Amino acid sequence: MTGTPRRIDVLLSPGRLDGLADRSDDDVRALRDECAEVETEVSYVRRLAQARIEILHAEQDRRARGGSVAELVAALPSILADPGPRPAPSASRMVHRLAPDPAIEWTRGRESLITDDTLANLPVLSDADVADRLVELGLLEREVSDIRRALHAVIDRIDAELARRLTSA
Repeated sequence: MTGTPRRIDVLLSPGRLDGLADRSDDDVRALRDECAEVETEVSYVRRLAQARIEILHAEQDRRARGGSVAELVAALPSILADPGPRPAPSASRMVHRLAPDPAIEWTRGRESLITDDTLANLPVLSDADVADRLVELGLLEREVSDIRRALHAVIDRIDAELARRLTSA
């Protein structure tokens, strides 16, 4: 790992928003855009972790029932479907991009769990290996969710500053 701090660490660093009211509109908007870009990346990692968790739980269920791998593959659309209704657009955070830049490399922490060959090797993994991967993926999902919440708090402060500027203009 290099000595270069991650963008997320810079954006969430204490004092990062100090003097926000004194910054130019362009600087505040650029900061907002950078936060939105990083939020897209973090959300993407989170969703990939959640999808793998759902698939691994389905694999455990399949094994317990004695079902086939073909049944698991056939069930993937329902396994990965969002079970609940979508929030109203006014209650959601609209993103500019739905996926991060394809050039991004996930090389820190547990992110390798979302790019490894676990899913391709499900039939040959032991029950213990599946359970271990579930634990690790759960830790990754919680870690990324915490980071995402902290990032949303930063975005909310920036949005509040932009709104203040609009109403006072």
